[in-house]
Amino acid sequence: MVKRQDDLQEREDDVKSEILGDFIEYYKDNPDYLTDDFDGYYQGQGSDHAAEFVDSSTPIYYKNIDDLYYLYGDEFDEAFENAGVGRASEQENYKQVACYFYLSDVAFDYLEDLRSQYDDWYLSVDDDMPESIAEDDDKANAFRLKSFLEEFEG
Repeated sequence: MVKRQDDLQEREDDVKSEILGDFIEYYKDNPDYLTDDFDGYYQGQGSDHAAEFVDSSTPIYYKNIDDLYYLYGDEFDEAFENAGVGRASEQENYKQVACYFYLSDVAFDYLEDLRSQYDDWYLSVDDDMPESIAEDDDKANAFRLKSFLEEFEG
């Protein structure tokens, strides 16, 4: 019996966790930006960092790559084809590249989920702010940061 290493869910969770941590850290470091829409984060660093997190979560050892490809080859193939980077037969490390594109899809889908959650939060946060706080920019920013952290750190 051949034992296959299946750590894809762990890799997906790692990518999402890294993105969420980066997202939270961005606004902790830049609380004044909580008045911006999600694109402030996304354009500021989110898309670049997401690609870095995917890169660090992509398997590098052939055994791990082969095991995951055996288990999830169809999903990886679809991600590779959707990336539009050429033919699989032209890629020396096709399986690893296909896994990277799969994890990249997971990352950018998660960023879209964060965008939706952020937009919902953003539209309601000022409605929940007491008027006495809203009149003072520093207090308003502190209120937004507290609310943001409650929403996203859980």
